[in-house]
Amino acid sequence: MNHTILHRQPQDDSHAEAAPPAAPASSAVTPSPAEDQLIAWATARGGRLLVVDDSPTNRLLTAALMRKAGFTVDTADGGAEAITTVTMAETPYDAVLMDVAMPEVDGIAATLAIRAMTGPRAAVPIIAVTAHGFAEDRDRCVFAGMNDYVPKPVRRPELLAALKRWLEPGGSDGGTVRRTIPVP
Repeated sequence: MNHTILHRQPQDDSHAEAAPPAAPASSAVTPSPAEDQLIAWATARGGRLLVVDDSPTNRLLTAALMRKAGFTVDTADGGAEAITTVTMAETPYDAVLMDVAMPEVDGIAATLAIRAMTGPRAAVPIIAVTAHGFAEDRDRCVFAGMNDYVPKPVRRPELLAALKRWLEPGGSDGGTVRRTIPVP
């Protein structure tokens, strides 16, 4: 029986840079023609988004997806920071991507506070980005005044399609919440 033994040379890691995190498997997939059209729309339109999520990983991933599509993105780590950020912004945001389940001030309470504001800040499209996919969760989003509903894990085509519905002239239909995937 022939055994091959591989010897590994010790490495001096004192000057090594940290390896970048592995890209999600979905990024290796070639975008569909429909996704290409959404990316072209987003790149041409641009705009300012606020991504609100208490998970640093989810917040950074969503922000990176939207920046890559051509948006300028600010982030908030919870509902209280989202309310302050929307209130204090020099120019109103084009849309808010709002996690629903967050400690202290959740996405529902933050949305209600934003809707209670005056002027264009109150009318900002708010898209729920949530892992909660039951009909009663969707109903809570509707009641709070969210405009759309995208389930986690976030997929760029679904999120861009929701943004396009609300950022295109005449794209909204009076505040009706639309879900990108049917409720299970």
